Amino acid sequence: MVTNPMAVIRKENARLQEENDRLQAELRNLREFVQILNDLTLSAKAFSSDKELLPLLDYIFFKALRLLNAPDGSLLLLDDETDELVFLVVKGTLASNLKGFRIPAREGIAGWVVQSGEPTLVRDVRRDTRFSQNIDEQFTFRTQSIAAAPLIGDRKVYGVIEALNQPGDEPFSENDLALLGLLCRFAGEALADIERLHPEEAPETAP
Repeated sequence: MVTNPMAVIRKENARLQEENDRLQAELRNLREFVQILNDLTLSAKAFSSDKELLPLLDYIFFKALRLLNAPDGSLLLLDDETDELVFLVVKGTLASNLKGFRIPAREGIAGWVVQSGEPTLVRDVRRDTRFSQNIDEQFTFRTQSIAAAPLIGDRKVYGVIEALNQPGDEPFSENDLALLGLLCRFAGEALADIERLHPEEAPETAP
């Protein structure tokens, strides 16, 4: 069988173009990530109270979802008194339903991340035994994929950020998870700073 040289060349060109597009997208993400860290560093130097912390957490959360191209997501904080996770910031379809909503601190993938202190990447939640369908069933939602990382500061887990349903055949990558983990670490250290400086102040978890 004789191979058409032009067909081979076109196929290779298409492959190279796809690889170039992927690398360019990763480079843009890294540049934006560096800019976000610069902005966060300047902001963190200025805040000294809970009122200033909450906008910073909002900023980190929304920038994280933008970096990961995730249409849905949530930032949950751990309520030590009730051993529950509280949806503090929510973006996407369930934003109006979930803000202030509470789940047991050991429930689902968010609960696993908080208990283990480890990030996780799940491209098909129906194949993961850690996934809980309670929220999907209660609010008629369909979670497909999750990238989640803990908010850790001074070795304490304060909560978790979950990014959901990145579009594409292979949603979320290890690079996505690494970027999310770094942003969550920054947010966790900010929470720890507030707790050290003002132990009586904690981010409001009640709706």
